[in-house]
Amino acid sequence: MVVTPKIELERMELTSQLEETLGTDTARTLMAHIPPVNIEQLATKDDLIMVKKDIDKDIDMVKKDIDMVRKDIDIVRNEVKMVETRLNNKIDTKTAELDTKIDRLNTKMDAGFKEIRSEMVLEFAQQSKKIFVIGLSLALPTWIALIGVLITLVITIISL
Repeated sequence: MVVTPKIELERMELTSQLEETLGTDTARTLMAHIPPVNIEQLATKDDLIMVKKDIDKDIDMVKKDIDMVRKDIDIVRNEVKMVETRLNNKIDTKTAELDTKIDRLNTKMDAGFKEIRSEMVLEFAQQSKKIFVIGLSLALPTWIALIGVLITLVITIISL
C-alpha cells in the first residue's frame, strides 16, 4: 500500500508523543516495528490459508493437466504402435509377394535354361553328325584313291 501524507502525518505525531513519553531512541525503535499501513491491510492467518488453498487448487489443476498430457501421450504411443504394426504387416505382405515373384522368376529361368541346354545338346549332336559326314566325305576319296593304288599294286605284282 502507498503511504499517504495523512498516514505519514499521523505517524509523525505519534512518534513525537512517544519521544516525549518514552524517549527518542525507544520511540524510534517502537515506530520502526509498527508498519506504516492500516491494520486491515495486513495479511492474517485466514488470508494465508486462503492463498494456500488457491495454490493447492492450482497445483491440483496442474496435476490434472499433467495426467491429461500423460493420457494423450499414451494415446499417441498406442497410435504409433498401431501404425507400426500396420506397416510391418504391409512390409511382410510385400516381402511375401516379392518372394513369390522371385520364386516364379527362378522357375521360369530354370525352365529356360533346361530348354537352352536341350537345344544345345541337340545342336551339338547335329554338329557332330555334320562333322562326321564332312570328315567321311573328305576321307572317302582318300580311301578310294588308296584302294585304287592297292589294286594297281596287286595287279602289278600279279603281272610280274
